[in-house]
Amino acid sequence: MKSISFYTFLGMLALVGLLSCGKEPIDESGLLITGRNQCFMTFFDLLGSDHRTVLVSGQTVIDTTALTVTAVAKFGTNIQRVKPYCSVVTDAIVEPTMGIWTDYTQPQKYTVVSGNRQVRKTYTVTVTVQK
Repeated sequence: MKSISFYTFLGMLALVGLLSCGKEPIDESGLLITGRNQCFMTFFDLLGSDHRTVLVSGQTVIDTTALTVTAVAKFGTNIQRVKPYCSVVTDAIVEPTMGIWTDYTQPQKYTVVSGNRQVRKTYTVTVTVQK
């Protein structure tokens, strides 16, 4: 019978350890589900066809208590075709997906879902055009 070296044995032991580790839970999108239960939006922006912001600086208000976002687009902006983007607390996700052409002539709703996927908060986003 052939003997194996100590380092080969350690390598095999490490490999067995890695293979036997439980897989981290992931959601249907392939994103890691974590233990975080925080759930809020921290930033919101709209981009026009030139991929630049159309929002008036300092005019966007995110109310994490009322779950609203109010924003003012620059004069002349076609808010029927803009791309929304936002930032959320660590590990949270947003539904539906942002970054697609959206019509903001009517308020839109986005749900922020916590990292543990247990807490859901739906924000209403209202955009007006600067006069």
